[in-house]
Order: sequence, then structure tokens, then C-alpha cells
Amino acid sequence: MENTEERSNMKMNIGALSKIISEKLNVYEDIIKNYIFSSISLCVARNNEMKKEIDKIYMNDKLKYYNIAVNSTCINHIIITQGTLEQEIYARRALGVLLVAESDSGIRSKILKILRKYYPIIYSSVKRRDKEKLKNKYIKMDIATRNVEARFDAAIYFYFATYISYEMVDQGFIISILNDIEEFEFSSMINQNIEIELEKYKSEIQEIKTLIKREYGQIFSYKDIVRHGKAFIRDSGNYLEDILITNKLNINHIFSDSEFINIDKIILSYVRSSKNETKEILITKVISGIFMQSLINEYKNVRIIYFKNNGEARDHELTSLETKYRYIENENNRLKLKINDLNKEKVLYDKSLYNEINKLNNVHKLELKDMEEKIKYLEKKLDDEKTLRNHIQYLRDDKEKFNSSKNLEDFIQANKIIVIGGDKEWRRKFRIKYPEIRTLDGFNENFDLNILNSSDYIFFYTKYMNHSTFYKAMNFIKFNQCKFGYIGKTNMDLVEQEMIETISKYQEISDET
Repeated sequence: MENTEERSNMKMNIGALSKIISEKLNVYEDIIKNYIFSSISLCVARNNEMKKEIDKIYMNDKLKYYNIAVNSTCINHIIITQGTLEQEIYARRALGVLLVAESDSGIRSKILKILRKYYPIIYSSVKRRDKEKLKNKYIKMDIATRNVEARFDAAIYFYFATYISYEMVDQGFIISILNDIEEFEFSSMINQNIEIELEKYKSEIQEIKTLIKREYGQIFSYKDIVRHGKAFIRDSGNYLEDILITNKLNINHIFSDSEFINIDKIILSYVRSSKNETKEILITKVISGIFMQSLINEYKNVRIIYFKNNGEARDHELTSLETKYRYIENENNRLKLKINDLNKEKVLYDKSLYNEINKLNNVHKLELKDMEEKIKYLEKKLDDEKTLRNHIQYLRDDKEKFNSSKNLEDFIQANKIIVIGGDKEWRRKFRIKYPEIRTLDGFNENFDLNILNSSDYIFFYTKYMNHSTFYKAMNFIKFNQCKFGYIGKTNMDLVEQEMIETISKYQEISDET
């Protein structure tokens, strides 16, 4: 069943559908594509059983999947990196498989089968265009779980919709998915530009920094805390240090690179989440923030080190080096052979040089004779070319003699026609002769697409129009499979014949089918 569904949409994939939607909404297409891929990848990583099945596919050719994943713009998407390290590892693998599936129908079939197995309700909702079971599923969840699961479900829904029946899918649900993407990308706190936020709360942050410095002195790292002159600050630091010691972690080692922490970011979090608290609570939160930020910094460093040095990265690097080595080795062997050949040629040349000098005059005579023969040959070719050019011109002139037995008026009565392009005066004359045919300025890229929607045939006068207008109309034509043609002549009679020929061809095709 999946194969039948997939064949019906074999030309459509996530990237193509994202591009279509992004062009209509005027947004960057990678925003939609990367959101869907990263959400599904993390969704796979969070499900132990599904993760195993996707990982089995990955292990069949892990270097291929690894390579396409690390070279994609999606690899460092915030959705993939926001989980645990283990989840990110498996999410990256799932991403590689999903990206390969964009162009590999065999892998895509396996993914659709796995997703259908673990998300039967979503599959049924897409297939039957009925969200009732999905609603019942969410009713049983608490709000926190619903908010998380609904976003993952939406990405799965989008994936199913793309490959099952994207033309027939519930448009309202797709719009809600796009709204979720917009909210996540442009409104979610996790995607906020921290520098803009720091500037926004600059005065509040500076006020708190001044208060801390006045009351407690400079506090920029864990060392400032555990060595502080005030006992309650030292006690807070010692408490957090003891938690680390209990877990066999020495603060002086794991925080050795955290001599200075950007306290502005810590205070920013306080400003955005706290209101009217005492200075004692403030300093306690800042102390906790310094320790937490130090741990976060170390986690991020560990994550970077892991993904640079894990087995897959090493295998990828080794494969790249082996490829470069083989290339250099082959190039070296090729150059050696070339050097040997050149040396042999030099020896032969040295031996024959004396004789060649003596024979030089004869050689020049032979060359002169050869050149004369070539000149004669080229002169003959030139004559042939002139003959051919005259024949081509004859054919062109013959083609331009239009068939007066057909009249454009006959076609206008049965069809609605629009011409895009042409200068203002040409369009005016055209409208006078053919008032039933609509014309459109070729430099008006803001035209209403509904104009095209009501036309049976669309003609482009490409000599006088801009690219924006052309591609806007052509995208509509491709998407809606409209009938179209091109006008290359200026003379009204020749233009009429061009249009008649185009419409006649379409009618012949229609008659054959």
C-alpha cells in the first residue's frame, strides 16, 4: 500500500514542498525543511524501539548517512541540539537517513513503514483527512506533554502528508503546523538572539551589577564565590561544590577553564524570570547561575569534542584522507610516467636533431603544400557554409509565411487568452486588434495570480519583461499545469500565427488523449 501511495507523489519530497510553501509565504525554504527534519530526527531519538529500527538502516552504510548529515544546514538545528547527548547522537543518524530518503525511494519506503508502525493514528488522520482520533489522543494528555508531543506529531503529519497525498491533505492542519514553525523560529525564547536581549535589558542588568558590586564586591567565577569574605556566600558556594564532590567531580579541575563567566547572561535570566526579590535571594540566584553556567560551558565543550572525535567522525576523516592519499598516489605515478616519457622523447629528439635540421627545408615545402591543400579545403567548406546558410534562410522565410487558412478569432471565441510582456505601445496595438485577449505588463511582478487562474492559454513575450514577473507566472503555470507558449515575433500577423500554432498543438495533444 505504501508503494502505491508513494508512486503517486514520487516527484514530491520535503524539500520540494517546503520550497513551494516558502515561495507562497515569502520565507526562507530551509526554515520549514530543517524544522521538519530536525523534529522527526529528535522524535526518533526519543523512542527506543523506533531508534533501533532507524539505526539498523543507518549502520548498513553509515559513512554515506553521516556525510550527508554533517554537510546539511540542519545538523546544528536547535531542536536536534536541545536534547541529551545520546538523543543528539541518534538524532544525527536519523537525520542522515531522512536526507538520503529525499532522493532514495527504497529508503523512503522503509521510513514510511516505520513511522506508520509507531504513529498509526497520525497516518490514519492524514490518509482519511480526519483529525478526530488525534484530538482524542491529546485530550488524554496533560498540557506540558501535549505541547511537546503535538509539535513532534505535527512534523510526522507533514511528512506523511508530503508522501501520501499532499494535494488532498487537511489545509487547516498544515497551516497550524506552519504557524507552529513561525512561532518556534521567530518567537520562541530558545531562538532569541542573546545579544539583542542583553541590549534590551541593558539598564536593568547594569543596575543589578552595580548593586552586587556595591554589596558583595566583584563576583565573576566560582573562585570568587568559594573565597568570598562573606560567610553566607562562601556557604552557598561550598554547598554547590559539595554536590559536585559527592558525584566525584573536583570543582578545581572541571571548572579550570571557567575563570571568568559572562555574568550579564546570568543576570539577564534573573531579570526575565524574577520580580521584586531581596538582594540576598538575588545573590543566591547569581551564585547558582555561575555554577550552572560553568557546567553548561563544560557540557557544550564535551559535546563539541565528542562530535569531533567520535568513531564516525574519525571514520569519515580517515575515509577522506584515504581518498586524498589515493588521489595523490595516482597523481604521483602519473607524473612519474610522464617524466619517463619526456626523458625518452628528449633522447629521441637529441638523436634526430641533426638530421631534422638538414631536412628542414623539405619539411617546410611539405608543410607549405599541406597548407595550400587545407586552404583549398577550407574555401570549399566556406562555399558549402554559404550554401547551407542560404538554405536555412530559405527555410526561415518559408516558416514565417503563415497559414492564412486559420484565423485567431476562431480560437479566441472558445478560449480565454492572456499575453504577458511586450512594450506599452505594442500591447495597445494588440488590444485594438484583439480586444478579447488580455495583456499584462511584463514588468509588474506584483500582479494578482487570479488573472492567470481564469486563463485557458498564457503567452509570454519574453523580449520585453523582467525575470521576477516571468518566474512568478511560470511557478503558477507549473504548479497548476497551465497551457502556455512564447511569442517571438513583433509583426501582428506572425504573432497571430505563433499563437495559432501553439493552441493547435495543445488541441492535437488533447485529441490524441
